[in-house]
Amino acid sequence: MKLMPIKLRVLSLAAAVICFAAFLIPQQAAAQSIITGYWNPLLHQDAAPYAGGPDPGDFAGLPITEVARKVAQQFDPDRGIMPELQCQPFPATYGPRALSTMRVWENLDPESQEQTKIETWISFAAQHREIWMPASNHPQPPVSAPHSWQGYSTGKWVGNVLWVHTDHLKEAFLLRSVGLPLDDKTTMDERIFRYGDVLVDIMMISDPQYLAQPFIYSKLYYRIPQGNMDPYPCTPHNQVPLPEGFVPMHLPFYTNTYNRQFVNHGIPLEAARGGEQTMFPEYQDFLKTLPPNPSLSQLEEEQQKQVAEQTAISKEK
Repeated sequence: MKLMPIKLRVLSLAAAVICFAAFLIPQQAAAQSIITGYWNPLLHQDAAPYAGGPDPGDFAGLPITEVARKVAQQFDPDRGIMPELQCQPFPATYGPRALSTMRVWENLDPESQEQTKIETWISFAAQHREIWMPASNHPQPPVSAPHSWQGYSTGKWVGNVLWVHTDHLKEAFLLRSVGLPLDDKTTMDERIFRYGDVLVDIMMISDPQYLAQPFIYSKLYYRIPQGNMDPYPCTPHNQVPLPEGFVPMHLPFYTNTYNRQFVNHGIPLEAARGGEQTMFPEYQDFLKTLPPNPSLSQLEEEQQKQVAEQTAISKEK
């Protein structure tokens, strides 16, 4: 009879331990599953990148290098109509910034119930990304391993924030509409967290060749309680008749000197060249020291001259 109180005490202590553990464990479990579900992008941040994009030659506020600027000046937006490029996937450095529904789900170890992998699927271009978590013990690929559009991503939870690092990316683009490039040594670090029904993805993109400073961008999504994901069939076709073998591009001597938006608003064209100095508010003081822009007629004349020279060279070939 005297054993009963002891057993009751043991059971009471065990129940208390279980309740205490239950109080602690859900915090980690909630962090693991907090971002799963369907998400629609919020388009209130920057209207221009989600529509036609910046004007050609407008690199203001972007921490690009001189090499990146020269590459972008040869870019022609009409490249997108080439059948070879119409179904080209978006890279992981650009896909989350595009306007498309995203699905996020997790994979758990069947025994430990630890999170081994987080996967995302973005509707446009059927972008499937895998983020390997520490519990998976997934081996880091060697430097010589093939690169891909989505790259190789590893993640970890720091509180309720998912930290993600991505490398092994293919050569791609920072901004598609103006042809700013990224090379295959590009890396991306993200901080992903949820605030109510809003999902925030802060991207920090680094490229030793084309970026003088990391390019930082945030994207917001809104949760869809009952979402769905449509398939993305893509069949390339000739949208605009082009001569056989024609590749839209500009020759190396071409410069984007004509920017009506900058001229109309009295902003020095020097600002359109971009660079790390244009990222900061102090750059406005420097702009006041620059000479006024050439007239619109002068810029148009220079642009027409370049087009004529380029057309003449193309005909000679």
